[in-house]
This record gives sequence, structure tokens and C-alpha cells, in this order.
Amino acid sequence: MNQFEIPSDTTIEDVVPTLSAPVEYLRAVVSTMNPCFVKHGNARVRIGITGEGKMPYHKVTFISADGHEQFYDAFAGESRFQGVKVLENTWSTGFMTYEDVQALLGKLRG
Repeated sequence: MNQFEIPSDTTIEDVVPTLSAPVEYLRAVVSTMNPCFVKHGNARVRIGITGEGKMPYHKVTFISADGHEQFYDAFAGESRFQGVKVLENTWSTGFMTYEDVQALLGKLRG
């Protein structure tokens, strides 16, 4: 994938072939989703769509008790975004749940 060619509905599973280190990337995503999952009972992840899909930024969200998606945090690997405005139009509309990402990581590990 070249820059700016990641479709807007892409999920992590879609970019696995382009990831530079798929197992390490998914391990980092799971570790950043885990605190949200523990605190809120659910977690979703969306990826940044403006890069090449090698190690995309990711945004963790959760569904609140009133049924609305809420922002938890955004990451580059395991590092939180700090001092950066998180714009909605740079993230995929497709998402994976915490359980989906764990299952994909297990599949890749064999």
C-alpha cells in the first residue's frame, strides 16, 4: 500500500500483510487495549489511514453504558499521543474488538 491508499473501512486484519512486524504490532495493540477493556468491559480499535499500513497508529475506544462510542486514547505503538489533536477523519471506520485482536494475534502466533 502506498501513502494515502488505505481504504477508510480498513481494520488491522486487512493490513496484516503490509505490517512490518505483525506479531509485535498486534501485541502492542492488545497491551494498549487491555486497560480500556478492564475498566469499561469492552474495547475497540481503529487504525490510522493516512500512512502505508506498516505500523499504523491506532485509536482505542469503548462503548459506554448509554451505547455511545467514547474515545479512550490513541497510540503510536505503545506510546500514547501527547499534545496531539486526534482528528476523526484520519481513522478507519472499520474496527476490531479486543477479542478480535486477541484472536488474530493467536492465529498469527500459530
